[in-house]
Amino acid sequence: MSRPDLLKALDEAIAAVRRLETPGLRTSTGAPATGELAQLRTDLGLRREEVAAGGELDHDWARRTVRSVAGWLPDAELPLLARLGAVVRAADS
Repeated sequence: MSRPDLLKALDEAIAAVRRLETPGLRTSTGAPATGELAQLRTDLGLRREEVAAGGELDHDWARRTVRSVAGWLPDAELPLLARLGAVVRAADS
C-alpha cells in the first residue's frame, strides 16, 4: 500500500461526501441522507487520521462501509461509491 495514494483516496472520498451533504439528498428508500452522510464523513475522517499517523486501514471496515453505502446511496450518486472503492483498492495494493 502506498500511504500517499491511500491518503489521497480518503481525501477524495471525504470531498465526495461533503459535496453530497445538502439538505434534500435522499437515500434510495426516500429517507433523508443527512445522518448517513455525516456518519460516513466522520468515519472517513477518523480513518484518515489513523493512516496519516502511520496506522493501517482496517480492510474489514472499508469493505463493510462500501456494502453499507451501496445499500442506501441513490443511483444518481454512484461517484461516491467509486471513491470508496478507490479507498479499498489503495489499501489493498
